[in-house]
Amino acid sequence: MNIFTHIAAWAVVFIMPALIFISEGNHRFEEALYRSLMSLPFLMFLFYSCYYWLIDKLWFKKQYLLFVLMVVVLIVCASYSKYELFSYFDLHKGKHRMPPFHAFVYFDFLSNLLPVVFAMAIRYAQRNFSLEIAQKEAQAHKLQADLTQLRYQLQPHFFFNALNNIYSLIAFDPQKAQQSVHSLSKLMRHFMQNSDQKQISLADEVDFLQQYISLMQLRLSDKTTVEVDFPKQVPTLSIAPLLFISLVENAFKHGVSATEATTLKFSLYIEGHTLVFRSENTLLPNQEHLYSSGIGLANLQQRLALLYPEKHQYTIEKKDGKYCAILKMNV
Repeated sequence: MNIFTHIAAWAVVFIMPALIFISEGNHRFEEALYRSLMSLPFLMFLFYSCYYWLIDKLWFKKQYLLFVLMVVVLIVCASYSKYELFSYFDLHKGKHRMPPFHAFVYFDFLSNLLPVVFAMAIRYAQRNFSLEIAQKEAQAHKLQADLTQLRYQLQPHFFFNALNNIYSLIAFDPQKAQQSVHSLSKLMRHFMQNSDQKQISLADEVDFLQQYISLMQLRLSDKTTVEVDFPKQVPTLSIAPLLFISLVENAFKHGVSATEATTLKFSLYIEGHTLVFRSENTLLPNQEHLYSSGIGLANLQQRLALLYPEKHQYTIEKKDGKYCAILKMNV
């Protein structure tokens, strides 16, 4: 609570009794203000005693009985002080005598209890708000830690897969192997520069995919056809980095055969506010059980759950001898 909130609240407490006094048909406005002014310090004393001390020291530490006892003592002390003050001023002004003290305390109890209730309500609201912020901060830190772990997990996985491909080229085509090493260095530079970024441009991600597909094509025979349908003018969008690479890797890993004709197809397009990425490859015999395994796809699904909760759809279709992975994200 800032100081202006305190001032406004106590101004209302000061004026309200006088307004109620007038609304009942009594036009002694000055007397009402006079009594409100004398009551105000006692109400403030009860409020701030609870707000800054009793609630934190006793109530929130579950010492309820002691808290109630202390509040009752404070209310009785405030009522007694107010009673003596009213009696003194009324006596000097020649007004009627005050009622007995026990009757005054009885009728004054509710007005003295209200500051205590308000203090508890405000402290509870502040406490719940602080706890909510702390929980959100803890969740944010955990989310960041999880994403960092997943990024570190993805990098060596990608690197080892690329090295295996280069290794297979060395024996029969050293020139292509040399070209692959050069291409791999560019891809690893992309990893180092962008993998720690929360968001990168869609154009950068598409360029990375195109370079990776070109690298993979170096080891393919004429039996494999690769079709790429990426937009020439990439929309100006930002996405989390390295979301599609696992799908492309999976297609090259399980959709390429040295003896059979196979086809790989990759496409990316926008449908309304949805970004759609499709990876399709020939479904080879004795390979179907391998598609859902591996670090890459598990990593992808965990990252999507963390980065795009309830804002993505990952589906797999197997029909007509084709395996198709479709990733849709709201952007």
